[in-house]
Amino acid sequence: MLRVDIEQLIFAIQEAPAFAIPEMSSGTSYLLNNIYNPLSRGEDVRLSSLDFNAFDSEDISTLNELYDDIFERSNYQADNIISTLRLIVPTTKATAYV
Repeated sequence: MLRVDIEQLIFAIQEAPAFAIPEMSSGTSYLLNNIYNPLSRGEDVRLSSLDFNAFDSEDISTLNELYDDIFERSNYQADNIISTLRLIVPTTKATAYV
């Protein structure tokens, strides 16, 4: 059986550093904000609304590397934590009266 100290878990979550997106060029940032983020939220992205002069093929490669190296890995780690926490069976402590 898996046992979790709730106080320690809460402390570890509070002390964990916030996820921060690394610095990127303006073109890669444009791709992230105008294509990747909306698509990952299930929103539509219209080709007619994109500014194709705002990025180049190097920015596309950089976003691909960011996805492979950071976003996908972080998402995998978060899924593993969630899966582990879902396996925890809540239990009650016996009450003692004095």
